Amino acid sequence: MAEEQKTNVELVTIQIEEGTLAKLQEQNAKINDIVNAFGQFYVRRNELEAEMTRLDELQTRADEDFKAANEEMRTHLAELEKEYPRGQIDLRAGTITYRPDIKEQMKFEGEVPASVNEVEEVKE
Repeated sequence: MAEEQKTNVELVTIQIEEGTLAKLQEQNAKINDIVNAFGQFYVRRNELEAEMTRLDELQTRADEDFKAANEEMRTHLAELEKEYPRGQIDLRAGTITYRPDIKEQMKFEGEVPASVNEVEEVKE
């Protein structure tokens, strides 16, 4: 076992000058405020990142819903086009205006309409 040697060290405590103490306390408080702000930044950044993830998910769902609704609308319009070729739809009035002679002509010629040419949505 190693032999221990003890030495006596004299410690002296003195009062710090008031001006110097005030500066040190001010700087210490400033450092503590900055450290606290870093913690708040960290927490807020995590909150914002979680919110952005949620918004991305909502946007993805909205994109999918839009595509599905748009496809469904096209299907409905294609069905209407077969019955009322080149018709104009007024969604507000709930009417479709078409020329029966075009329908007869297309039946005679064996043509199948592609889609409704115009959809009018009258704004209030």
